[in-house]
Amino acid sequence: MAKSLAFKLGELIRHIYYDVANDDIVTTKELVSSRRKSGSTTTTATTQVALDTFAHATYTTARWIVSVTQGSAYHSTEIVISHNGTTADIGEYGILLSASALATFSADISGSNARLLITPANANSMSFKFDRQLVES
Repeated sequence: MAKSLAFKLGELIRHIYYDVANDDIVTTKELVSSRRKSGSTTTTATTQVALDTFAHATYTTARWIVSVTQGSAYHSTEIVISHNGTTADIGEYGILLSASALATFSADISGSNARLLITPANANSMSFKFDRQLVES
């Protein structure tokens, strides 16, 4: 049996409350959007791989917050990609490093997707985690 819109609204309201002490509206359940995504991957090679992809016909711009860890070393950065359907341009900023860079980042268009590419700096096990937001064409 399909859930009615009234049921969905009621379920949403059940997870929202007002925090008087901090003057905030708070949700106890994560809100999901088709334009947002979180993900992760682990690699043990210096081979370039796609960390994330999105349909370039639907979205023109994407922004990631990326966290790279290797043991106790970390590398955090924000990345923005914008494209014209043929070429992807990348900007990286807000870089925080515990030592040297653990990876380099690039972008390209491959088939119907724009891709955020990572190249690990060494072959030791690295963990990549990200949060992404897309902007529609």
